[in-house]
Amino acid sequence: MEDQKQQNNHPPDSPSAEGAGPAPSRKKAKSRLVWILPLFFLAMVIRVSLSPRLRPLKWVTDYAAGIEMAKQQNKPVLLAFYKADMRMCKDMWNHTYKDQEAIDFVEQNFIPILIDIDKQPELAKQYEISYYPTHLVKPPGKDEIIGTRLGHDPPALFIRKLTEYLERIDGSEQ
Repeated sequence: MEDQKQQNNHPPDSPSAEGAGPAPSRKKAKSRLVWILPLFFLAMVIRVSLSPRLRPLKWVTDYAAGIEMAKQQNKPVLLAFYKADMRMCKDMWNHTYKDQEAIDFVEQNFIPILIDIDKQPELAKQYEISYYPTHLVKPPGKDEIIGTRLGHDPPALFIRKLTEYLERIDGSEQ
């Protein structure tokens, strides 16, 4: 029997000897897995905690308060009419309104007023809105509409169009 073990090139007390447990390579793989999974999880937690946090667009939901705020701050108003169950409204929420550049641009240049037409249908009637989302730009303290956007715009186009409306306001004030 000892000759048999010698022929297999395994010493008698080796784990790979006949009747012994799993090979050392399997034990090492399990041991690595036990360390890799927690390290991976820790790396993901650190990555998420260090990544820049997106802050949502700060909407004004009270129309009268938003109009007054625009007068006080001498900023144009961005009226956003939406209906929660409309696909294009969801697209705006999931793409444009979550884009940090678009958020910063809107907050720097406008008083954004969000109008849920299910809760404020009188405002949709007042502005003759029948398509959602619709964005209207009004100069501060005036009732005129400088620009209208219908539907979903990707962030870059949204910013470009709003910039054009700001230029119209600046041109009309001179």
